[in-house]
Amino acid sequence: MKPIHTATLLALVLSAGMAHAAGPDADGDGVPDAAEPLLHTDPMNADTDGDGQNDLADAAPVVAPDPMTQAGMPAPYRLGEVLVENNVDPATHTDAPDHLEIQIFNDGPADLAGFTLYYTFTDADSGETEAYILRPAVVVPANGEARINVDDGTLPEHLRANPNSIYVTSLAAKHVTVAVQADGFQPVTATVEKDAGGAETAD
Repeated sequence: MKPIHTATLLALVLSAGMAHAAGPDADGDGVPDAAEPLLHTDPMNADTDGDGQNDLADAAPVVAPDPMTQAGMPAPYRLGEVLVENNVDPATHTDAPDHLEIQIFNDGPADLAGFTLYYTFTDADSGETEAYILRPAVVVPANGEARINVDDGTLPEHLRANPNSIYVTSLAAKHVTVAVQADGFQPVTATVEKDAGGAETAD
């Protein structure tokens, strides 16, 4: 079935006796803040899924197309821990808000940067899927490791997660896929299962 375009869905919401939703629009994407939870979009991010399209213009504003390509050299990096629960801030070694934490090992002789992260959540009950693209400003040192943290985005070097994602709003278990690719190299992937239950704050 063809998805309903965001603008069409928003028009239906506003015409269904919810005209009060046409209020502040913090991210300037044309979707009022009060309507963003209904679309599962982020009121502080005009391009929630990171695909380069404004949420109002995007027919699927929380389902970014897969940007990974198989072209390039074999990856000198690999994924370690992929956490969707019990996240820890690597700098302070204290509990961090849960969402997504990815450990990357660099087995090569040179520092690596220019990463693209693509991750999906699939709801085990409804089958609904969300997909996001992020480009973290992380540098993985030669023969070292680094972590990408996607959560509430308030800690240094942490990226903002969508607060209206099904990760937060659905209590069902989630199937999570993660792909990471550095410029010029092939991607590496991992999957992890999130237990049923709501998103935690700090553990």
